[in-house]
Amino acid sequence: MIWGLFAIFGAYGLAAAILHAAYAIKQRRGGVTGTTFLLITRNNELQVEWYLRSLLFVSRLRGRKIHIAVSDEGSEDDTLAIVRRLAAGKEAGVIRILDSSVEAYLADHPNDPIVIHRIPHGGNGEGLAVLWG
Repeated sequence: MIWGLFAIFGAYGLAAAILHAAYAIKQRRGGVTGTTFLLITRNNELQVEWYLRSLLFVSRLRGRKIHIAVSDEGSEDDTLAIVRRLAAGKEAGVIRILDSSVEAYLADHPNDPIVIHRIPHGGNGEGLAVLWG
């Protein structure tokens, strides 16, 4: 009976090792690109940090690689300062602020999976659940 348990745990461990090795090989070859979330903001200092942290949390929870691009439409509050602070922290390389327009970004990435979401001014984040489908 004990040898049966060892066989079950051994088979499980071997399957997990094979799966991790296959994922690492795919990632090295560039096969795991992840989804890009394109957030459009304007005067959303009260919502933007929550949106960014929620996307990062759920992506880690689900084990999905994501990129977040933020396009600002002339905010007059601290929206961009908050995004810059998060982008410069431990999320460097994941969050970035677009220098170009949304249309130019989409033209430069025609085959990438991109989810576009405009953060509503004064919104409570209800639309964020839609992003994960």
